[in-house]
Amino acid sequence: MPDDPVDDRERASSPTFDGGSDAGDPSSSAVPSPTDTSGYGLTLTLVGAVLLALAYYGVVAIQGPRQLGQAIPEPFYGLAVALLFVLELLQRGTLDVITLARAIALAVVYGGLFVFAVEGGAYLWERPEVALEGYVGVTVFAAALVVAALLYVGYLTVVGIDRGTS
Repeated sequence: MPDDPVDDRERASSPTFDGGSDAGDPSSSAVPSPTDTSGYGLTLTLVGAVLLALAYYGVVAIQGPRQLGQAIPEPFYGLAVALLFVLELLQRGTLDVITLARAIALAVVYGGLFVFAVEGGAYLWERPEVALEGYVGVTVFAAALVVAALLYVGYLTVVGIDRGTS
């Protein structure tokens, strides 16, 4: 029966990102499905949200009473960025342009967040009232969680579009 609403819903399923049947269809939207997420991606999203919330306070601290490098010596920041780069390379297990680009992007984004998050964590350790007054810290974390989730889903969408066009 073509007029059955159950059949229409089954046919209107979202495209898969593994080059599925809808990947080349220009009329389909590239929306990630729950199966496109992974434990690794969800972990990076949650870690990214925590780092982003702390990094907010790191930026506040650096614009105010603190300077970059007060929490830990700056060479340790370089070590953290290098570790992120190496971990991403080892996670992928191959060396090609996409893997290298992903490793660089992860090292720059999460490394930068790490630097500001450490400074923000030290600032909050010294002045916890900055986040506790009026529960501002909860609001900052909520906003960071939304931003991290949007970035992750956006990343999945871009990766899905790239796979669908190649």
